[in-house]
Amino acid sequence: MEKRLSKKDLMELYGVDRVTIEDWRRNRGLKIEVSTHSKYITEKDLLEWENGLKGNSLVKRLINQSVSE
Repeated sequence: MEKRLSKKDLMELYGVDRVTIEDWRRNRGLKIEVSTHSKYITEKDLLEWENGLKGNSLVKRLINQSVSE
């Protein structure tokens, strides 16, 4: 199974709040999936999304970083 990152994981990784994550989902194409009890994005989808934003200095790279320490 692919690694899944929750909204909370994304908030911690990027240092943003839920409003920002929702803005990215609505306006910047962040693919948040909904399961029975959680909302998440796979690491693969997150990296694809980040690659689509290349040139944006506000995006922190996921590569070589651990989300849960």
